[in-house]
Amino acid sequence: MTPQELFRLHSFLAVLSESETRELLNRALVQRLSAGDVVFRKGDPGDGLYGVLEGRIVVTVESAQGKELILNMFGPGEFFGEIALLDGKGRTATAVARDASRVVFLSRADFLPFLREHHEAAVRIIALLCERLRRTTGLVEDSAFLNVSTRLAKQLAVLAATGQGDCTIRLSQEELAQTLGVTREMVSRQLAIWREAGFLEVGRGWIKVRDGGALDRIVAGG
Repeated sequence: MTPQELFRLHSFLAVLSESETRELLNRALVQRLSAGDVVFRKGDPGDGLYGVLEGRIVVTVESAQGKELILNMFGPGEFFGEIALLDGKGRTATAVARDASRVVFLSRADFLPFLREHHEAAVRIIALLCERLRRTTGLVEDSAFLNVSTRLAKQLAVLAATGQGDCTIRLSQEELAQTLGVTREMVSRQLAIWREAGFLEVGRGWIKVRDGGALDRIVAGG
């Protein structure tokens, strides 16, 4: 994916004219990352906005005991880092490249004037942030009221719906556990049960949902 294609795909940058796109692209920086490279850490200055051209970026927080929770994952065509970009305060989480990746960086100094001039784009970025806030609220609610197997079924159903056409989720069991804040062993045991029941296929770094209806019934049953 090129920076131009990234801009055309994204909801709040798609409102740009060709000349405006060129102007913003001229100020953008493309960065190459190896797997494991840190894009920014929690507390770092909110100096700009990132978009994913290729690869995968995960956004995480870590407890005092070193336990990692994955808040979100971003692939090609998606942007991240909007909160600190808008308020100018420190980053609220840490972003790490899970795979070899390319990202485009737009500085706060260049991006804020664009938002002031394009009210429609500002409304779209607010809607995007509200969507992510709703997702975070849902994660907190699920943690409080649902058991692990139900939360896992719900997460798999969501990931399958937004993933590949064949319902294959490119995610390791460790990463899946980190999205739920539980141990890998708990996830592995439950996946093994569902695999034996024919709901899933499980491989190294991937999970294929064969019976989405079964997962939906587990979620509905709480």
